[in-house]
Amino acid sequence: MFGPFSAGDSLRVYRLQRHGTLLDLPRGMTRPQSPLREAWLAFLSQQAMGRPTYVLYDPEDGEAFIQVRYRPHQAVADVAYLAPSLDGGKQVANAWLRLLDGVCLEAAGQGIERIFASVPESGAEVEVFCQAGFTPYAREEILWMLMARMEPRSAELLDLRPQRPEDWPALQKLCVAITPQRVRQAEGGIVLALDRERDCRRFVLTGGSDHEVAALVSLCCGPVAHWLRVLVHPEAEQMTGSDPTDLVEGLVRRALAEADLDGNKRVYCNVRQYEAFVRQGLERVGFELYATRTLLVRHTLAWAKTPVQELVPALKGGPEPVPPAYRIGGERGPARLTGGGS
Repeated sequence: MFGPFSAGDSLRVYRLQRHGTLLDLPRGMTRPQSPLREAWLAFLSQQAMGRPTYVLYDPEDGEAFIQVRYRPHQAVADVAYLAPSLDGGKQVANAWLRLLDGVCLEAAGQGIERIFASVPESGAEVEVFCQAGFTPYAREEILWMLMARMEPRSAELLDLRPQRPEDWPALQKLCVAITPQRVRQAEGGIVLALDRERDCRRFVLTGGSDHEVAALVSLCCGPVAHWLRVLVHPEAEQMTGSDPTDLVEGLVRRALAEADLDGNKRVYCNVRQYEAFVRQGLERVGFELYATRTLLVRHTLAWAKTPVQELVPALKGGPEPVPPAYRIGGERGPARLTGGGS
């Protein structure tokens, strides 16, 4: 009915993937891979590579599958792909609900504390995810441009330099200054939402000293397109003496010039609703609106350690919480699941 992908599911996934919904836009649009290939990679590598895939086949809800991507060094995951798309009506919506519930249980069993999703703002996906226990916490716009549209300016003299490991404390302060508290709470603290692919270049603009960062530009280059992220301190004007919108324009032009990108590829950039002046600077360079997304999160079940012999007596104390137990080498830990998701 519902379970992890196996070799016998290959034909089913192959048929369904042609009518699915991609949710992991940064990777899916810069370095696209077929869901079947991602499923096999995860299956053969015991989820060390690819996208862990879970398949549903039911007489009432039909056939469907879901793929997630675990973030490195974090107890969180992202919903990356769902098939078939919601165009199939109520039956598909029911299948999505079962897939989302099932994958949250599976993720909780591996110590994953939060599941994130980015879905179209005006589509039916938001309603289905909310029914599955996900909560909207932010809005995001994705803009795009063709490199050929941009007229390079040799006069851009911003003192950008490559990011260094010692910049991390200053980058934490930058993220705290930019991100509203409600978003930090939803994301579990400070999340530097940047791709960790090997083909990423990151530049920082210091704010008067190396102990302050006024802006961070991340550019991840893929074989099909590139993905840009620009973080600018709300007090960047006081730190640098430049107008914020002018600063963003200069940052983008300088970063793209430094990267020496192929002029025939698209460049995408995601901007959250609380970063309005970043969008204004991008539009000056030539970026246009591509899509508007709603960001959602669901807290998974919590791990607890409860001896089997203590399950019956009603007067025993509550379960003792323990840290998340990650699945290593495909083996599950001995702890059991208790509690409920939001």
